[in-house]
Amino acid sequence: MNLKTMKLGIFCACAALISTAQAVYAETIRIASEGTFPPFEYLDSKTGKLEGFEVELALAMCKEAGFEPEVTMYKFDGILPAVVTGAVDMAASGLAMTPERAKKVLFVDPFYVSGITIIVPKGNPEGIKSFEDLKGKRISVQIGSISYDRAKTIPDAQVTTFDNASDAMLNMLGGNADAVINSAAATDYMLVIRPGLGKKVERLPVTEGKSKMAMIVGKDKPEIQKRLNAALAAIKANGTYNKIHEKWFGKPADLKALEE
Repeated sequence: MNLKTMKLGIFCACAALISTAQAVYAETIRIASEGTFPPFEYLDSKTGKLEGFEVELALAMCKEAGFEPEVTMYKFDGILPAVVTGAVDMAASGLAMTPERAKKVLFVDPFYVSGITIIVPKGNPEGIKSFEDLKGKRISVQIGSISYDRAKTIPDAQVTTFDNASDAMLNMLGGNADAVINSAAATDYMLVIRPGLGKKVERLPVTEGKSKMAMIVGKDKPEIQKRLNAALAAIKANGTYNKIHEKWFGKPADLKALEE
């Protein structure tokens, strides 16, 4: 082996070692989340782990972007300050994209469109198609929710409240209400984990309260924002996003809605 060949061999070996090291020691990214907002993020009482649609999506994006995620749980009201002060690099915590938040942080591209929806018995016997059709109808709803606030504004509606949306639906199925108003995301998740319920009710398309949700990074981290945007686009294109969406919501995502 001559000297030139030996040098080339050493160079290739070093390059391989560097490549391997980069693969093993991925760049750490600190993520803030919270565990009280299923199906986006919640603490699984059986495993003690943070689970949820947004959690799984964030991990997939980090993998695609070459980040090693380090997730820390915060109370919801402490998440924005943690990103602003630099205590974490990003947050994945069911955050709606609002002008007020945009003044303080950078939004990654939206990953979900939330909103409130109407649930009716299978076959929709009352022919309800919109919130306008709920005038004078019997409505079941979870007390203290945004859906409850909306139900109170419907003229002549007979509103019955429950501690949770599941009981509101059971009340409707018992013949005591014509419809239920609830979060679209929470409803879809409920129908996945309770398939028997899904055979008895129908969820109408979201027509009100639409709001795009996105992860956030600090104002001083545009490069991380860029990498996460590219990662989100990549997992949408390769089918990973839809696979995760179907797992948590039981149906493919409406990707066009994210672009509107």
